[in-house]
Amino acid sequence: MPSHLVVVHSAVVDHESVVIILAVGDAALDGTSLAELPDATVRWQRVEREGDVACVAARMRHALPPEEFGTRIRGWGRSRGWLVTVAPCGRVG
Repeated sequence: MPSHLVVVHSAVVDHESVVIILAVGDAALDGTSLAELPDATVRWQRVEREGDVACVAARMRHALPPEEFGTRIRGWGRSRGWLVTVAPCGRVG
């Protein structure tokens, strides 16, 4: 019997994106907010607040392709009353 060798390469490709989140009024936004997003890691972040306006800028690492991550985090933010902008930074590694 002939033997067949099948080689399968499987790797998680990490991506990084810059995320900016804006919140006004009762839409609570702080330095722990991004920790609630599953399957993404905050590399760095900066939080600014003045009165009832808050802004978080962060660089995040994620496994999803940039388009999917953008769609996902915008929907996640929208459900909390936030406006989210995402700019892909490219692949890691």
